[in-house]
Amino acid sequence: MDLHKLRSFICIVDQRSFSKAASLLRIAQPALSRQIKMLEEDLGVPLLVRTGRGVVANAAGEIVADHARRLLQAAQALREAVHAEGGQPSGALSLGVPPSLGISLLPLLGLGFQERFPKVRLHLVEGFSASIHEWILAGRLDMAILYEMSSMGHLVVTPLLEEATMLVGPAGCFAPGTRVSPQRLAQVPLVLPARPHRLRLMIDSLALTSQCAIDPVIEIDALPALIEAVRLGRVYTVLPYASVESMVQRGELTVAEIDTPLATRRMALARPTEKPLSPAGLALEQAIIQLVCDHAQRLRWQPLIQPNG
Repeated sequence: MDLHKLRSFICIVDQRSFSKAASLLRIAQPALSRQIKMLEEDLGVPLLVRTGRGVVANAAGEIVADHARRLLQAAQALREAVHAEGGQPSGALSLGVPPSLGISLLPLLGLGFQERFPKVRLHLVEGFSASIHEWILAGRLDMAILYEMSSMGHLVVTPLLEEATMLVGPAGCFAPGTRVSPQRLAQVPLVLPARPHRLRLMIDSLALTSQCAIDPVIEIDALPALIEAVRLGRVYTVLPYASVESMVQRGELTVAEIDTPLATRRMALARPTEKPLSPAGLALEQAIIQLVCDHAQRLRWQPLIQPNG
């Protein structure tokens, strides 16, 4: 199987366009079309269909895309392992994290890791936890930080940290060390993400257990807009402390602890089961663990693992 043709096919599937894929791959569109035709002839089935939304994979194409991603990742891991033998980790890595963690973790991780491992090209992605979970299972990410759930799929999962969510209010609302009951959440105007966001589902579960109705006055699925709505002074929200730490320190927001262990969430490092951890991947994993431990007190994290060495 020609990895070059598979890489071209994946690019078309991702871009939903021959012209966009040809531009990214820096080849002429007729040449790209010939590659895909040869791939279809080799496999004996058509792989793409044209729709009003562009070019999409059919059922056979989805199967090919899934396996192709894994083959390309395995080939990349092989190159990285060979290049790393006796040298510094190198290659490309992608990491996905949910927005509540991205704002505090990604800048520190990106800058620190690039300085220490300049030969590794790091691609950091932020998205809702459900989307990140879907992307890593589909082979679009090498590693992810996910909220733990009952079913994680075919992933190697390493517990990373535990964090408590807080009631977040405008400046001056809460004195340091303030604690509130779950029932208090039902008494303030809340702005929350819509279902099935994991934070919203956690609050639904908290409301059910506490036998009170916790309903938002506004639903906002964009974290920066949600935080800004609270900063303007009329509503509250529930978020991990790390999401708002810098604004709390600047006096733009205040927080109160929610007095129940049900407001605590656990996060884990995850990677595909079938993909061996490359030297670069191992370095990234250890860098994440070290970063969590280094900033645990400031961001109110409880580390669940210690770095090696």
